Amino acid sequence: MKNIKDVELFVFDLDGTVYIGDEEIEGSFEAINALRKMGKRICFFTNNSSRMHTDYIARLNNLGLRTYSDEIYTSGQVTCEHILDNYRGSRVYLLGNDRLRNEFELYGIGLVDDKPDVCVVGFDTSLNYDKLYKFCKFINEGVPYIATHPDYFCPAPECPMPDVGSFLEMIRLTVGRMPDLIMGKPHKTAGQRLASKYNLPAKKIAMVGDRLYTDVAFGKNCGFVSILVLSGETTADMLPKSKVKPDYILDKVKDIIPMLTD
Repeated sequence: MKNIKDVELFVFDLDGTVYIGDEEIEGSFEAINALRKMGKRICFFTNNSSRMHTDYIARLNNLGLRTYSDEIYTSGQVTCEHILDNYRGSRVYLLGNDRLRNEFELYGIGLVDDKPDVCVVGFDTSLNYDKLYKFCKFINEGVPYIATHPDYFCPAPECPMPDVGSFLEMIRLTVGRMPDLIMGKPHKTAGQRLASKYNLPAKKIAMVGDRLYTDVAFGKNCGFVSILVLSGETTADMLPKSKVKPDYILDKVKDIIPMLTD
């Protein structure tokens, strides 16, 4: 079993792990600050590509947790980095809202409405039929096709919101294609980039989150220490039914600290 005491970088999911909505999960901020004081590095990694990384920095700061630019990583950023490394100078057709478009433009990626070299689907909260149909036409012609992440839904107060995974199924049923590459959790591309970004081997990185099939599976797929917290989506009675088994199961983020100080 991997040892949590070997971990130098703690990667945290956000909603359901550190906070729920606009409320801190009890003790999370204090625990994260305690990790910093121990010399541990912190990264908040979210699949949600409907916001810029700067939006998450502002959100955490507003909630009362001082957060720095090198501590945030989103599936949108992973996608931008992959495009710069593999399709630099290419024309990109993006299914994404204004915040994701701004992220791509910040990275210097050229966005177009016609004749793209690459198509990207993100969590487009401004999606309309014309944009979706145009996307389908491009990938039906064989244009390379990338998705920021695979989540089927995003938690919301009244009803879950359709997320990228549901868009992917709609596109698959229309033109018979799935993405050539998916960037976010639980896929390995983001994990490889995290390890490179922080210059650490996998065994010194922990993924902390509340979802078995994204957060914990991501940790397992990447060779990280996987820590499930029962503060969000996953409940204790879901564990025996899951093929994904975390290395550690804790009630909340704050329970990490005693494990490092015992």
